[in-house]
Amino acid sequence: MAFEIEYHILKRYLPEPNETAVTVPEGVTVIAEKAFENGHNLFSVHLPEGVKNIGMYAFRGCQNLTFVKLPQSLTRIGVGAFMDCPELGSITIPEGVTHIRDMTFRNCKKMVYANLPRHVTRFGDRVFSGCTYLKTVRMPDKLPYIGYYAFSMCESLSSIVIPENIEIIRDNAFHACDCLKFVMIPESIQEIGLFAFPLYTIMHFHIRNQIFSAYFDDSVINAFCRPELPESTDKIMKYFIMRDNKESIKKFLECGFVTSANIDTFIQYAIDHRKYECQVIMMDYKNEHIGYESLEDRFRL
Repeated sequence: MAFEIEYHILKRYLPEPNETAVTVPEGVTVIAEKAFENGHNLFSVHLPEGVKNIGMYAFRGCQNLTFVKLPQSLTRIGVGAFMDCPELGSITIPEGVTHIRDMTFRNCKKMVYANLPRHVTRFGDRVFSGCTYLKTVRMPDKLPYIGYYAFSMCESLSSIVIPENIEIIRDNAFHACDCLKFVMIPESIQEIGLFAFPLYTIMHFHIRNQIFSAYFDDSVINAFCRPELPESTDKIMKYFIMRDNKESIKKFLECGFVTSANIDTFIQYAIDHRKYECQVIMMDYKNEHIGYESLEDRFRL
């Protein structure tokens, strides 16, 4: 193996024929920008203790890179450092790293597990975008926001718990995560961006008394809302009834915002618009969970 090293900076990796495993020499503190870029034969890289900084696009395009040992001394990982490394299966980022920059692991298609440090305070755009095998992410608990397209096209991600301190989920953060079935949204959330979550899994979200803006076509509706905002519930139910979206009606009924005070209105709305299967779903729900008032109960003063 051969390296171009200057003042403790590994400026360039000079591959030997058929070389697949590399150990960076002791004394190196910085992996320079694009130092290992397009090292197509690399299978594994071991970075020694003392390395503090991995530069922009340092390992971009290492098509066969499967394993990287990151040292505990590491404090900085540059933009797109491991971008387009499709064989990289999992990675544990040292606790000293506090900023996960844009596109760090973009298109690491076989990454299954990512363990992010507890003290990360910034999480950029498209960090895990295109990680189609990603199933588990341990999110840090000090993040103020999740960036644009951060987990877009993570097609195997089925659930995620958003940490308590996150206030903003940017536009398209979980775009095209088609298997996403469950999301825990904390009370700290203040804003959820356009198309942040897949449209067809929206009713699986569990949100604790929060207003959640969901975007359908060119319109905006509140997919989850506070019970004291009945106009939001009215808009949601009528939207689903008109589109004959029976599964979404079932899931929304489970949220508890449709009550004895408004369910008859929605049943009548379904009848008026000849959505008889939706009508049956709501009548069954009323019978099982709300009950039917007698005339005596209804007019009792």
